[in-house]
Amino acid sequence: MPALNLLDGKTVLVTGATGFIGTHLVRRLSQNPGIHLVLLTRKPLTQSQYGITSVAAALDQLTPETWQAAGIEKIDVVFHLGAFIPKSSDAINLVEQVYRDNLLGTRSLLESLPTPPQQIVFASTIDVYAPLPNGVALSESSPVEPGSLYGASKLFCELLIRSYARQRGCNCAILRYGHIFGPGEGAYKKLIPQTIQRLLRDEAPILYGDGSAERDFLYVEDAVEATLRAATSEIQELGAVNIVRGGSSSIRSITETLIQLTGFSGSIQYLADKPNGQSWRFDSIKMQELLGKWKLISLEEGLKEEVNYFRSYSQ
Repeated sequence: MPALNLLDGKTVLVTGATGFIGTHLVRRLSQNPGIHLVLLTRKPLTQSQYGITSVAAALDQLTPETWQAAGIEKIDVVFHLGAFIPKSSDAINLVEQVYRDNLLGTRSLLESLPTPPQQIVFASTIDVYAPLPNGVALSESSPVEPGSLYGASKLFCELLIRSYARQRGCNCAILRYGHIFGPGEGAYKKLIPQTIQRLLRDEAPILYGDGSAERDFLYVEDAVEATLRAATSEIQELGAVNIVRGGSSSIRSITETLIQLTGFSGSIQYLADKPNGQSWRFDSIKMQELLGKWKLISLEEGLKEEVNYFRSYSQ
């Protein structure tokens, strides 16, 4: 039975509902009219929709009265995606934002819930891991040693969620998202959106070194599928589970694919004096074992969807 059907009749809260992954998750959840969706956003939504309750509040300001004012007496499933997520490497150690949104925000969310939910799905990150030798596949058993305040905050929140779930007798799932891509990630200074935007401006893509560094990219709809499956798992304490493709491609080959998809007639600009950078490989065995297998959207098809998104967005 599809995971979406198993949520029928439940009240489902999504924090970070207007974020990159959150937007795609809400779209999928909206396909089941039997789900009562509660969307937590920092700013009020401009449009209302039948069966959806919108709550505008900052995570760290949540109290039991927040839900009472919205007429919400219980929440069955919590998708906790809301957080301060750095949009560039310069922001990974911003103390105020990390502490307020991730630490205080998660604590306030848990303390404010009207009743203990049946399931909590927490969006963590691969940034909790220690760096590995170049090209070595990272798995859930790899050493944990965050190199930033952002990664450390996510690791702390993983423990906080687990502790809450054990004390309240509810299920929880800890998902460590890898390199997720797709329509809607334009606000982030990442390889794929930045390269697409350059190509659509008829500017040459820029790669460090020879572009041989590898990345493991998972399309956002597959990340959502994994998230929904985690929410309907019968395992009391699921994870941590890395949400990854399990197959890496070189930055150069990804860029070449984007050149073909955009019709750019120029060539790649290589900065030979810059280091190639870290290669990332991931082991997806645990994800497949715990969440099941499904046909993943191919890298090329996902890139095509994102190119079309940027094209339509710029028109």
